[in-house]
Formats: sequence, C-alpha cells, structure tokens
Amino acid sequence: MCEWVEEKDSDGNCLKTKKYKGKYYASIIPGNVKDQLERLENMEVRDDDTFVLSYPKSGTHWVFTIASMLRTGKSSYSGSPHFLDYNEIDLLDNLPSPRLLASHLTFDQLPRQVREGKGKVLLITRNPKDVAVSYHIFMTKLNAPDYKGSWEGFLRFYSEGRMLYGSWFDAFFDWENTKATYKGDNILYLIYEDMKQDLLANVTKIAAFLCETYDKSFLEEVTDRSTFKTMVKTVMEEIKPSDQDYIHQMSDDKKLPIYRKGEVGDWKNHFTVAQNEIFDKIYQEKMKNTNCTFRFE
Repeated sequence: MCEWVEEKDSDGNCLKTKKYKGKYYASIIPGNVKDQLERLENMEVRDDDTFVLSYPKSGTHWVFTIASMLRTGKSSYSGSPHFLDYNEIDLLDNLPSPRLLASHLTFDQLPRQVREGKGKVLLITRNPKDVAVSYHIFMTKLNAPDYKGSWEGFLRFYSEGRMLYGSWFDAFFDWENTKATYKGDNILYLIYEDMKQDLLANVTKIAAFLCETYDKSFLEEVTDRSTFKTMVKTVMEEIKPSDQDYIHQMSDDKKLPIYRKGEVGDWKNHFTVAQNEIFDKIYQEKMKNTNCTFRFE
C-alpha cells in the first residue's frame, strides 16, 4: 500500500509526505505508517521506560533533556532522543534500560502496554502561534524533501491541519481528552509556557513524577543547564560525534535546528496583522468549548 502523497500550498510549494487515515506523517517513518503503528501497538514496554510525547516544536527536546538529566543523575547533554515514530522496533528493543523515548504521535497511538499503565509519559503542549513559527523555521532548515515553502504558505497548511502530524488543534484536543478521561497515573501533563514561567518548579515536578530523589542543589543545576540560553551554548560543545553526523545529515546549514529562541510570544515577530486576525478567528472557533487557556506572550 503506497502512502506517499504530495500536497501543494497556495504558492505551489510541495509537501512530500506520507498520509494515513487522513493524517500526514513524516517521510522518514520506516515503511508504511500503518505497519509502523501496528508494530508500536504490540511493542514490549518496560516498567522504567519514559516517553516524551508532544506535537512537533512544542518542547520535545527540552523535556527530553530535563528527563535525561534526572534519569541519569548527570547535568550534561545526553544526545538526541530515539523516536518511536522514526526507528525500527528492533533498534528500540535493544536499547539499554532505562529507555527515554520521544514521539509526535498521540497518546492512543502509543504501545498498548503504555495505555494500560506501564512506563511513564511526559505529555507537553504549547501555544499554537509559537509552534507555527518554530515549526516553519525548523522545516525550512531541514535537509529533507518534506517542505520548503514560504511562511504564508506554511501558515495556511498549518491552519488547515495539512502539516506533518496533522492539526495542532486535534493534537491539543487529544491532550485535553486524555487528561479528562484517562484513569491511569502514569502521565504528567506539562504546558510549555508554564515551564518557561517557573522552570525549577516544573523540573522538581518531573523529578517527583519519575520517582527520582535529588537534593535542591542538583535540581537547581538541572534547571540552570536546561534554560534555552544555556542549551544553545553548550549542546554543540558536548554533542556526541554520532549526533554531530546526524545533524550534518538533517540540516542544510549543518547546525542543530532544534533549540532556537524558546521564547513565549516570538510569533509577534512573524505574523502579520492580517494573519493574526485570521488565525485568531480559527482559534476562537476551534477552542470555544475548552476551558484551557494559553499564554501568547
């Protein structure tokens, strides 16, 4: 079954990706999306597994870095996460414990054993305007055929849910619905803007959730090492050779396209007044039945 599709935005720029059940997925998913999701459904999960789950550009690597420091007891960069989406199951099965895995899938697409309460999940969401800006910049820097369109063309794709991993709104509603209906105690729900506002409190909360006990000085050290200013400066200094090769393969400018500004409100430097008004109308209509509010600056 061929899942490859090409979609063109209003400027004629092409999004080359995979489409399954109406949703777009990254082209680097091995084989067909359907088969990968079926393999993940039956994946063997360990009690000490940790999963970082988010829509793209919502703080995946940030939370991964924090969780990795807390899991290892070392306040140093430990490389890029292994993604459930992009790796063969055999590779994931052979990783040493404790495994720290990431994904842009929704909670209902995680392995069945996770949904039954095994392992721990850090589920993070972020305001959609900053996500859009970060997502577009990330995509245009990638050394991949997925999408090289303009900001205007991207924003239309994004607003229509035609970008990789579908609509931000659908991902948020999955986050909200899981929080409201899932009865397990193996998920910690995080909001990007809350972490920016009080990182130490959230680092402390993540440590407690992972059942990792550290003194205040170590938690403060992790917090200091996890600020965007520090990460941008130190990640490239501490990065492993294998990750360096990976970055050179994935990025057009040979630089890490993961950590950028990490600011709340950077969208104001990119959205025009007209674009903001249009997106606000979409946001207000989509979010009219939710009690969750986001900080946009």
